Amino acid sequence: MGTIAVIGAGQAGLVLTAALLRAGWRVTLYSDRTAEDHLADRGRPTACLFGDQVEYEAELGLDFWPEASRMRRIHLDLFTDDHALAFSVDAPLRKPALAVDQRLKFSAGLREVRRRGAEVVIGTVDVAGLDRLAATHDLVVVTAGRKSLTGLFERDPARSVHSEPQRSLFMVNIHGYDVAARPEHREGVFSFLPGTLEVFWVPFHDKDVGESRSVVVEAAPGGRADVFQDVTSADEGLDVLKSVVDELFPHESAFLRPARPTSPVTWIKGRIVPEVRRPVAVLPSGRHVLGLGDAVVVNDPLAGQGANNATRMARFFAEELAAHRGPFSAPWLTERFDEWWEHGCYTSDFSNGLLAPLTEEQKTVMLAASRREDIGEQLWEGFNDPASLFPWFFDGEATREFLARRNVGRLDVLRYKLGVGANVLAQKASRLFRRPVEGTATP
Repeated sequence: MGTIAVIGAGQAGLVLTAALLRAGWRVTLYSDRTAEDHLADRGRPTACLFGDQVEYEAELGLDFWPEASRMRRIHLDLFTDDHALAFSVDAPLRKPALAVDQRLKFSAGLREVRRRGAEVVIGTVDVAGLDRLAATHDLVVVTAGRKSLTGLFERDPARSVHSEPQRSLFMVNIHGYDVAARPEHREGVFSFLPGTLEVFWVPFHDKDVGESRSVVVEAAPGGRADVFQDVTSADEGLDVLKSVVDELFPHESAFLRPARPTSPVTWIKGRIVPEVRRPVAVLPSGRHVLGLGDAVVVNDPLAGQGANNATRMARFFAEELAAHRGPFSAPWLTERFDEWWEHGCYTSDFSNGLLAPLTEEQKTVMLAASRREDIGEQLWEGFNDPASLFPWFFDGEATREFLARRNVGRLDVLRYKLGVGANVLAQKASRLFRRPVEGTATP
């Protein structure tokens, strides 16, 4: 085996480095932070790995938190515009998911790959630095989209659907919440108000407090839940979140009310432009480098695929590089990426598909999943393997065939919808009954 330089010690960089070391490569890993810097960093994006990716990290010996809670079920609540709960889907995951604070993961991972023999170099790498490395290594792999490398990998217009952010994002890690008030939060919970707001409540292993929840908010830009732009602290952001929940998801208020941030720095806000870039960049000298992870594929966090996609990509390329004999030419690397994209495209299609308004067929599948746990389980498998959702969740005819094979016919769907309608009307009547009349609260 030869020499490979890996730029970036995030999810893709560490997984790739561990896999390459196992295969016998000599690896130099370049990180702009030390292990101690990672621990002292501010909050990082929530990275929830699903089944196959959790297992692959364990296979590589990167599973250092056996005490961290695994997520084994997902409970989803879908609401109407007037705050009524339309229906819930509660189903198991086929394999447990795991969300560990990236500050812990990257710090421990950096120490571990150094222990296994990787040369770790601390510092930033610019384009000139990449050129020098490309001259002395069999391959240079860029796994981080740093400012010094902005524009290195060209946007691929054929594979990029969006040119603007599709959601306004906010994240805060919390503890001190009241699980007894909402037992569903012993596992993962998703709250959806289509066209307005998605909130993910993820079981999380936090650097400072351990067992916690990471709350990820995705608001439609300019909508009534897009209210986090002026937030300047974790406490302020959590207060805004509590106000939004009180208004739009009041059933979560009791769970959230006593919560507090896990630390002053465990929060993030911003917007992301989903984008796919060309995988090979040509340097001024004519040499080339390969891009992986966030350097070339950026998805909106709505589908929770960032770290999962980085892991899948690192695994694929570690295996391809180990099996190859000869130089890593630009055409060969591009061909391998195209081969990966045949399956990897479903991750972007899944993420972009969830950003679009739900179709009637998708609502029907989710409604059926609210009555059939086996359908819900297959729906959740999409987070682990997005390809498993195609074509049946994104094509109307395929959806009808999918339901028919599971003995869900038109009469069943009609019965489900009538049940939802009756439930929504009952909730409205209940709220009306409780409304104070002429200054007197009706019991």
